[in-house]
Amino acid sequence: MVARGIFMVDTHVHAQRHATGVSKSNKSTEYADLGKDMHHIEAYDNSDRLLWHMDKYGVDVAVIMPAFGMTNEIDKDILKKYPNRIAAFVKEVHTYQKHNSGEAAWTIDAALDEIERELDTGLYVGIGEGMPGDMKTPPAWNERFEEICRVMELCRKYKVVATYHCGACTGYGGAGGGGRGRTDNDRSNVALCGQVAAAYPDVPIIIEHAGIEGSGYRTDLYEQCLLVARSHHNVYLETGQWWAELYAKPLQDPNIGVERLIWGTDWGSSIPQSWMPGFVPETFCDQNINVGLPAHQIDIYGWSLRELGRLNIPQDDLNLILGGNACKIMNIKPPYTRLFKQYIKK
Repeated sequence: MVARGIFMVDTHVHAQRHATGVSKSNKSTEYADLGKDMHHIEAYDNSDRLLWHMDKYGVDVAVIMPAFGMTNEIDKDILKKYPNRIAAFVKEVHTYQKHNSGEAAWTIDAALDEIERELDTGLYVGIGEGMPGDMKTPPAWNERFEEICRVMELCRKYKVVATYHCGACTGYGGAGGGGRGRTDNDRSNVALCGQVAAAYPDVPIIIEHAGIEGSGYRTDLYEQCLLVARSHHNVYLETGQWWAELYAKPLQDPNIGVERLIWGTDWGSSIPQSWMPGFVPETFCDQNINVGLPAHQIDIYGWSLRELGRLNIPQDDLNLILGGNACKIMNIKPPYTRLFKQYIKK
């Protein structure tokens, strides 16, 4: 059964795509090698294909964000094309690109200046994917916490959502982020998110992937995400790559519950599913570059919604996961009021 919601919002979407086999630094790059050179690949507007997928599965709004070589400029063009179907997060794209190319050192000042210029446009509902940061040489937590506090101050000022990345693909380091060799860095230790949440209880934080990001059947990071969410009322868990059994613990936990689960699939990252018949989970997302990155557009909606469809929960609860919670914290306005169990600002 494919789950359906009364107003569906995918909170994690990449509406840009990279031309396969084409690299600015190496025109003959093979597709299987793109994971090593992803930040140098030209991105293009993939929103027509996105809208087609959304229409097929009844997704009303996609929250798009740039990552791995994508740009805020293309996302703004997509916003203009589909103002009623698209919302957007902003990222320090140019600051990161200059750093990645060796043109300039990464600094939190440059990153926040770029982000605030974009936030001043009023076009964005959040900052992400993930907290802005130097992924090549991440600092120790005491310095990193100060950087993150400055990001959170911007979220508070502009009343937008913060995102905290937690997940690591099995195949390559790009999506997992830098600093996985350190245990005191935010991208390696999700428990540190609790300090951020406690310092800014008025700012909603989405833990992206909630520990499951094309990472196969491992659940260690997922368990840490549950611990943070049950301890802080402003922390929300992104569930779009969870298999059905992973919903049981947070739904049964009175300190998490359905009100803080948010559907976000990472559509556009082309993370395929693997099959392990007879085991739990039987199917799961696994972006294993050793078998080659897929050239086609992965149907993450079909799989993710089938997993949600295995839950025997009230439809009004399902509606919160699939859209109501996102509408509340991102101030996304559905066509009618009083669609959801909880109050949504007009």
